[in-house]
Amino acid sequence: MPLHLLAQAASQSDPRTAQVNSALWLFVAFLAFVVGAMLTLLAVISWRRIRRIRRMREAAAVRAAAAAPPSPDPWQESARRLAASAADADAPAEPDLGSAQTASADTGRHRLRRGSSTPANDPSAAPIADLEALGSTGHPIVMITGGARRVGRAIAESFAVAGCDVLLTFNSSREEAEIAAAELQAHGVLAAITHADFDDDAAADLFARRIASSLPRLDALIHNASIYSPSPLDELDAGTILRNYRVNAMSPLLLTARLSRLLANSGLAGGGSVVAMCDMHAMGRPRKDFAAYAMSKAALIEMVRSLARDMAPLVRVNGVAPGVVAWPDQGYESDESEQAKYIRRIPLGRSGTPEEAADVVRWLALEASYITGEVIRIDGGRWLT
Repeated sequence: MPLHLLAQAASQSDPRTAQVNSALWLFVAFLAFVVGAMLTLLAVISWRRIRRIRRMREAAAVRAAAAAPPSPDPWQESARRLAASAADADAPAEPDLGSAQTASADTGRHRLRRGSSTPANDPSAAPIADLEALGSTGHPIVMITGGARRVGRAIAESFAVAGCDVLLTFNSSREEAEIAAAELQAHGVLAAITHADFDDDAAADLFARRIASSLPRLDALIHNASIYSPSPLDELDAGTILRNYRVNAMSPLLLTARLSRLLANSGLAGGGSVVAMCDMHAMGRPRKDFAAYAMSKAALIEMVRSLARDMAPLVRVNGVAPGVVAWPDQGYESDESEQAKYIRRIPLGRSGTPEEAADVVRWLALEASYITGEVIRIDGGRWLT
């Protein structure tokens, strides 16, 4: 006979037994509830633990992928070695000053390391200097495109003063780049220079891959190299438009993509950093007759926002958008009367300086650890007028 029928029969025969049976059933029900609750709690804890372990493994996989060196293209690597061998074979007995530089441990002074010169017929195929020395000091490593002169030179100085080793690229200013690198080493850091032609997409890609395989690490990438010239509509052609886009937008994106793994492996507290030199006139204050330039800089600004999402959380990407921090060396803007017209529209009543722009770039790269995807205007209030 089922137990509940026995309990019912017993309860009909004895009221005291009925009370005991009722209490017993209540206890059994309570015990079942407690056991069920405990099993449910254990299941929830186990599920959360499994999710946590899975997230930890995924994060470890991301870090491992970021730390893994990029696999060099075998054809490009072969071409690099052949070019290096040919350059070594043709090198003169007393080579000229090269691009990599080292510190002298005996005297505390710094001198240029000698190396091979850049071939005039194909500078993009010139062997890149030995850059491993940049990682020997333990200093942060910063790469600055177009760092030989003007604003780029001031940016390099700011990072050197902050204790960073620097790599400068140049296109046509080799002598100025060598002088700049020698002067930067007076701050107790190492400096290197290398040629880069960002107007040639194939050469720019090959250069980026070479840098990615040569540098031991990279903490900050500063996109400073650019071209700036008017493009009146009656003189505009496809070549001008494409040249502005290649130098001012395409090459920075390509270079950042190729160096992303090095940047993601940065040891800086805020992670790796990319800072692009934009232009406040490409943010809604266009200048007349500069459509090709403004469009390319607008693309660079969008690169900042897009890469800030693509490279997070290991790399921060920001931009600096100056008004005037260094007047052009030639053209109508080098005329003092034109400069005076521009300055009259600046609330602070003066143009900026390369050093003021450089300080903001250094701050974004080394100190602004919770800022990404921002473009900071440095224009003395020009945007407001």
